Amino acid sequence: MKKFLAIQHTYKGVEIALFNEAIVLQKMYDDKRRASRNFISMLSSLLEQNNCVLGDLAFIAANRGPGPFTTLRVVLASVNGLGFATKLPLIGVDGLDAILEEYRNTDYPVTVALLDAFSGDVYFGVETSALDDRSKGYKNITVLFEELLVLYPNTKMQFIGNGAIKYKKEIESLYKENAILADPMPEQCSVSQIGRMAFGYWKNAEGLTDQLLPIYLKQMAFAKPEKPSSF
Repeated sequence: MKKFLAIQHTYKGVEIALFNEAIVLQKMYDDKRRASRNFISMLSSLLEQNNCVLGDLAFIAANRGPGPFTTLRVVLASVNGLGFATKLPLIGVDGLDAILEEYRNTDYPVTVALLDAFSGDVYFGVETSALDDRSKGYKNITVLFEELLVLYPNTKMQFIGNGAIKYKKEIESLYKENAILADPMPEQCSVSQIGRMAFGYWKNAEGLTDQLLPIYLKQMAFAKPEKPSSF
């Protein structure tokens, strides 16, 4: 049996889960305004309640983003500090990959994951079930919506993520009956999904590192494309 920690940052807070292989033993959550101050005490309490110490762990996993800059930075700095102090290997999970895999539904030809990047921008992941193809990036929401209309005309598209909640009216207006909006809408991937993916990586000896770097994506694009692209 292998125990490990998985840490998930959200737009509202930070969640830590203790796993035994792919099974969640216990989860703890704190508001993002207190996360930096309470991270270590929350972690200590979680381990103590499960008669576990850091030395019992096989690795520590975390969502590397994309997401809100400050919370992401705080989480990864804390995880990197733990890794340095304990010499435990770290495993990072891409948050867009995680939400697409957690809420994959082959009933719909296209799934679009949208995470709010603020100021009219989104982090996006687009997956086509027939082609088993996935694209990710960062764009202005208006540009992305225009490109999706051209690339997938008259196609059922499932929208997920907190960006889909924010731009629900625009989605319904543009795509009408082709827009599938989950109810309830998943805002991000769960900490359980972060743990499941990380355990899979660990079993295959993939992605082990001593430092996690954030996935920001915003640095990838500075200008709006003049015509639709394939992402």
